[in-house]
Amino acid sequence: MPVLSRTDWDRIRRSREALVEGGLLTAPPGRVGVPEHIERSWRRCVSSEVPVLPTRVDFAEPERTVLHRAAEPVMNRLADSLADVAVAMVLSDASGRIIARRAQVRTQRDVMDNAYAAEGFDFSEQSVGTNGIGTVLAERRPVLVRGPEHYNVLLEHLTCASTPIIEPATGKLVGTFSLACSVDDVHPLMGVLAGDVGRQIEARILDEAGERRRRFVQACLSLERTDTGALVVDQETVLANRIALAHVGPDLHPLLWQFLTEHAPRKQQQMTVPLSDGMYDAVVEPAHDAGKPAYSVTLLSRRPIGQVVLDAPSAPVPPLGDEPLHFDDRVARELQTAVQHGELVALTGSAGTGKLRTALRTLQLLDAADPAVVEPHLDPDWFAHARSAVEAGRGLVLRRVHLAPVPSVAQVQALAASGGPIALTVDLDEGDEAVLGLVRQVATTVQLPELSRCKAQIPALVRGIVTDLGEPASRTRFAPGVWDVLMAWHWPGNVAELDNTVTALARRANGGIVEVDDLPAELRAPRRSMSLLECAERKAVVDALRAAGGNRSRAAKALGIGRNTLYRKMREFGLQ
Repeated sequence: MPVLSRTDWDRIRRSREALVEGGLLTAPPGRVGVPEHIERSWRRCVSSEVPVLPTRVDFAEPERTVLHRAAEPVMNRLADSLADVAVAMVLSDASGRIIARRAQVRTQRDVMDNAYAAEGFDFSEQSVGTNGIGTVLAERRPVLVRGPEHYNVLLEHLTCASTPIIEPATGKLVGTFSLACSVDDVHPLMGVLAGDVGRQIEARILDEAGERRRRFVQACLSLERTDTGALVVDQETVLANRIALAHVGPDLHPLLWQFLTEHAPRKQQQMTVPLSDGMYDAVVEPAHDAGKPAYSVTLLSRRPIGQVVLDAPSAPVPPLGDEPLHFDDRVARELQTAVQHGELVALTGSAGTGKLRTALRTLQLLDAADPAVVEPHLDPDWFAHARSAVEAGRGLVLRRVHLAPVPSVAQVQALAASGGPIALTVDLDEGDEAVLGLVRQVATTVQLPELSRCKAQIPALVRGIVTDLGEPASRTRFAPGVWDVLMAWHWPGNVAELDNTVTALARRANGGIVEVDDLPAELRAPRRSMSLLECAERKAVVDALRAAGGNRSRAAKALGIGRNTLYRKMREFGLQ
């Protein structure tokens, strides 16, 4: 591993600059004059328009994971041996985010800090270009990146020897380990040492996984003696006894784990839990294993819990088939009650929550044929068109009544007096007091929840969306990893975003299997699933920014926080 001469340095830099400025056709493949893995990486970066000098690098607080726990003692031992050596140890996760760094010498820490090579920063190729972390993840093999071979000019004074970290039991790429030093301090054994550390970390991962799996399987075997369905679930695995297999699908683990993580019972407790085929009463008991949560779930019934049956109405309500008015039981009950009492319903909620679809379903329950959808803010003659619809018995949806010009109370009451079925859709957070006054005077409000608060319903919604597409897209299946991502994503666009995403994936798959690599880039980027409190906090930030017209200073003031705190929250919640 010879030190780069000044001539080689200048030649490599010119080659990189020529490819960046001239594009991919500047030189044919293999003629750029650098190692093959470096050229492939450069071409990927140019193709993705990665900036040579990024103005910002994405940051998120790293989480403590199995990889981190396995690597920590190995890195600590090596740190003792390298106490006075200007070399940094860097551990990243599978996305390229740095989760641990050791740099004993201050000058080395300063160099790394100036290049954003610190814990929490994203060092994937898509973020900072060719580097020892991102390129290892792309190539899935050890790499050496020297000086100007880095795509980012801030990294030009470093040499990085890096190796992938593979989970032995599954072959899954879980992260990288790198040694970084000044280009003038390169040692010929850097690559060997980095590889040896990587194998030590893999061995510790295997040891921990083996012991945990042994105890996990024992817990599941103990449930075999029960005469009902039983499951054991942790962050990575779900095991089921023979009876419980009837409730297992590819979406079960993300669905059940998400629910148990959010509700986190501290002792044995009876709960209603979501399984692939519906909601079930069960006894849930925590079983913490070496500090990692796991749960046993014993089902109390073999059939899913049905919807609550309300008292029979005085007048019969036409059946609606198998599809409920709404996937959320609370919303469905409130709508059913309003319909039974002949009340005009106003569907409220954020954009994308499915207000129009639910309004049409509600009118269908009232036997309204071919309902008209009228948007008063778009149609100067909306009242005449609306009156014609209700007089013809078609049913009517007055959509987005929070947008100016807002219908008057008299106009809505006149339409309701015709006797035809009517429903409103409105976003009360976007309207003023006049809108609220209108809605409260003429209708019963039913608020639709944001999808982030109803994640247990995502598998059923996805299956319904796919089924409605027709052949061959309706035969599309989703790999287990895809279900993990769908359950973890926070769905800022609510049901509309889910519908659009799933429809596009199913049509592209054309009846095949959707893999994680098929997902949109923003979904593939790892994001920790948010708690209910964090969902509420994110909504408060979004609402403040919207009310301030995007002005961050005013939004921060309205929230009672500093601008830096607001910027951090925006990064954390993906609101850039």
